[in-house]
Amino acid sequence: MPTTKKQMKKLNRAKKAKAEELAQQAAAGSQAAKKKLKKLEKKIK
Repeated sequence: MPTTKKQMKKLNRAKKAKAEELAQQAAAGSQAAKKKLKKLEKKIK
């Protein structure tokens, strides 16, 4: 588990980028993407 603030920021940026990608897929109607996006949003908070 990363401990430094810099590592955490890097991971959060990666998670947010993934969330944006999933949001686009969910908007296109993908049910699986909607579920993954919901889980990922919980982790980001």
